[in-house]
Amino acid sequence: MAQRSHRKQTGQLITPDGAPGDGVDQVHVSGAISLPVPPDALWDLLSEPDSIAAWMSELHAWSGPGPDRVGADLELAAQVQMFDMRHDVRLVVTEYSPTRSWTMTCGGVTGIAVTFAVELDHSRDLSRATLRTGLHGRVLRDADAVVLRDALQRGLDANLRNLADIADADGITVRPPVAVVHHPG
Repeated sequence: MAQRSHRKQTGQLITPDGAPGDGVDQVHVSGAISLPVPPDALWDLLSEPDSIAAWMSELHAWSGPGPDRVGADLELAAQVQMFDMRHDVRLVVTEYSPTRSWTMTCGGVTGIAVTFAVELDHSRDLSRATLRTGLHGRVLRDADAVVLRDALQRGLDANLRNLADIADADGITVRPPVAVVHHPG
C-alpha cells in the first residue's frame, strides 16, 4: 500500500516560498522504458540514492550522508542542476510504495517546486520504468511553456538512456531497450 507523507497537504503542492501551486503554472513530462531485467534489480537502480545519482541527470550531487534506500518521508540534501544553474535543495519523498514507486518534491529553488516520480511495473519478461518530472510555481507564469517542456523532456530522455546504460554496465542482462515511450505533457 502506498504511503503518503503528511508534507503534501490536501492534494495541493506547496511551493518552496510557501504558496500553494494553483494548477495553472505547471509543466510536466513523462516517459517510460521497458527493459528485459528482473524487477528487483531495476528497483535497486531506481531506489538506491547512489544509483539514482548515476542515472538522474538533474542531480549533481548528494550532500552529506544518505540512506541506503529511498523511503517514506525521507529528506535528502542534494545539489541539482536546472537550466545551467546549480541549486542546493532538499528532496523530500512525498509518496512511497515499496518496490513499486516514489515521488520526490524538490524545495529550495525560489518560486519553483520540482517533482520527480518513478514507477516500476513488470510482466513476465520485462520491467518497465516510468519517469515523470514536473515544474510548478508562479515564476513559470511568464516562461515559455514549450521551451520549458522541451528542456524537461531532454533531461528525462537522458535519464532513460542513463538507466538503460547503467543496467547494462551493472551486468544485468540487457538488450537494447524494448521501448522508450514519451508521454505528451
